[in-house]
Amino acid sequence: MMHLLYPVLQYLIPVQHTLRDYAFTGFFAIASFLLFIFLQLLGSRLFDRIRESGHIGSKLFIMVLLLVGLAGAVFSCFISNSEASLLLGFLSGLFIWTSLCDIPRQLDWISPLTRRAILVFLPIALLWTAGMLFMRSIPAAVFGATGYPLVVWGIELARSRVISRWGPASLAATILILLTAAIAGGALALGIVHGTLFSGIIGGVIFAVATWSALEVIWERGMAEKPWRGGSSRK
Repeated sequence: MMHLLYPVLQYLIPVQHTLRDYAFTGFFAIASFLLFIFLQLLGSRLFDRIRESGHIGSKLFIMVLLLVGLAGAVFSCFISNSEASLLLGFLSGLFIWTSLCDIPRQLDWISPLTRRAILVFLPIALLWTAGMLFMRSIPAAVFGATGYPLVVWGIELARSRVISRWGPASLAATILILLTAAIAGGALALGIVHGTLFSGIIGGVIFAVATWSALEVIWERGMAEKPWRGGSSRK
């Protein structure tokens, strides 16, 4: 069991490092956070331009992202360094999620955030968890490539259902903001405490995803405007 959970548990174990090591890791964690947010904003504008070109441009964009994600996921399985493998798998999962769920949802091709989507998400999440616990030969890269879409889907699904049921100004929405903020801070802290380049980057990306989710609730409340034109809701 410990062998199966090692790729995750290793980021929870503090490692003896100097202050310089922590500063180095913290730099890459913050840089990863800023880069992720920048790519989100850039992707929103690029997606708006591609959507104006019609369905052919959108489908081509989706195919390119999907191929990049799948190629990265396969290649990451052959990397001997477990941290580097997990990181590349994690980033590949970002492209896979964007191509299969994020963009199709923006185009109204699928509805992954509805109440019915819960009936699809829960079995997949349970199967993924069971696979991680009982399939000993599963590479860390596969954990990253499949875990990223599931985690983001779960966060966005929870936010969507809370806002739909109780509203963005409700106590439940406030609790959700605090919870995602705690996840963001915890991920960033654990990435820095582990003290490696890869843990810092992974912590920064998770921090960005959770922070973005909290900001979505704030934008829904009307407390701040979304930082792109047209009010498109790319997540």
